Amino acid sequence: MPTLLQTHQKLLNPERLHPEPQSVLIEQGEIANSLMLVHKGRLAIEIHQNGHAARTIAEVGAGAVLGEMALLGEGEPRHGARVRVLDAGTEILRFSRDALHSAIIFDAELAAEMLLVSSERCRGSNQMINLLLDGIDATARGDASALADICTTLRNGPDSMGEAAAQLEQLLTLAAQPRPES
Repeated sequence: MPTLLQTHQKLLNPERLHPEPQSVLIEQGEIANSLMLVHKGRLAIEIHQNGHAARTIAEVGAGAVLGEMALLGEGEPRHGARVRVLDAGTEILRFSRDALHSAIIFDAELAAEMLLVSSERCRGSNQMINLLLDGIDATARGDASALADICTTLRNGPDSMGEAAAQLEQLLTLAAQPRPES
């Protein structure tokens, strides 16, 4: 997708952004009116739900496309996550929703690539959900060996998955402790 977006750059006329570290580029729940391509730098993808602090679910770098899921929706699609800048020197190309819709009408390859990016992102999220469910199951069974393997994989993901791994291990430890007799 980055190559296709750059191919259409003149037609799409993107805005070039140089945001400061820790600034928020996309706020969860905002109306989605653009797609962003990370040219340089690293960004955190965060979700804030149910009164909990925001959790980083992914970190992305150069070549990443952000906001595509919201651009594919009907009506007034909203962003499902916050995007926060991590690195100084980050450079972002922001493409307007209207310009992208016009380009997609004439370029089936660009439309297909947007769907592929969205599909890959969903597949990755499903894998994380499955790992978390496997971790809960291993914890409930008291299977320390299976949980150790799952937690190793979770720790290779974003910080919030490492925190989830630590919580699962703590639950297993608590469950293994003898309970006082009543």
